[in-house]
Amino acid sequence: MNEKTIEIQKKQFSKAGLFAKDLPPLMYGFGDSINPNPETVNLLEDLLIDYINEICIKAASVSGKRQRVTVDDFKFALRKDPKKLARVEELISLNKEIENARKMFRDEASETEEKNQK
Repeated sequence: MNEKTIEIQKKQFSKAGLFAKDLPPLMYGFGDSINPNPETVNLLEDLLIDYINEICIKAASVSGKRQRVTVDDFKFALRKDPKKLARVEELISLNKEIENARKMFRDEASETEEKNQK
């Protein structure tokens, strides 16, 4: 491990309850009971936080000497898992579509305002 990885790993993320509201509906959607055991939710939350932390550490180590972690660093960290990589790329393209739609909506709204002011 290099110095940067060791430094990143020292910053442990410990926000318990961060996903506590979001996990029970997801668990129910995947076949668990409507009110899952709180210990199960806590365990799943710990696993999720550890996974997110691990992926962030991998992306930071890929970024090398750069001060910022980019989307491409995350894509590189997930390159061995085609399903997750495909999902990341799908979310990126959907985000671009949403941004374009918002931009078009703002442009149309500004054109309408200009016509109304004349």
